Amino acid sequence: MKAHQNGTARRLYGPTVRNADGTVLAGEPLDVEYILTEFEQLGADARSAFLCIFAHDLTVAVRTLLFDRPVPDADLNRLWKINEFMHQLTSCANPRGEWSPRDAALLVRSIIDTSFERGLDQSVGHALAVASGATIDKAEESVAAT
Repeated sequence: MKAHQNGTARRLYGPTVRNADGTVLAGEPLDVEYILTEFEQLGADARSAFLCIFAHDLTVAVRTLLFDRPVPDADLNRLWKINEFMHQLTSCANPRGEWSPRDAALLVRSIIDTSFERGLDQSVGHALAVASGATIDKAEESVAAT
């Protein structure tokens, strides 16, 4: 997956990867503006896939927060917010919905902005990188191959 640079003070990063030999590759900064611009240009099916992948990856964040018991109140508040994100994303991904590409991009932007306020930027960055890699980067590869 491509890493896209941006110049904002608050940055989202893609996933950190641990190789089989034990080396760790730090997540690279994501260019949120690029991702959102490209997201708006995707066809309806690819936009829906992006939103579903984004929401699905957030379920992993929920599992992580629930892993250790008892769950602290702060983590319960974060779980509630992630659930709200997933609810909004899946509503937006509904093919019978009435979300324009611009409105869907604004929703993703809002989730990104809120993630910093709630300490969820690592989870949202991971989810955004996975969704981008599976849809935007794949679309770019298809165009380059033709």
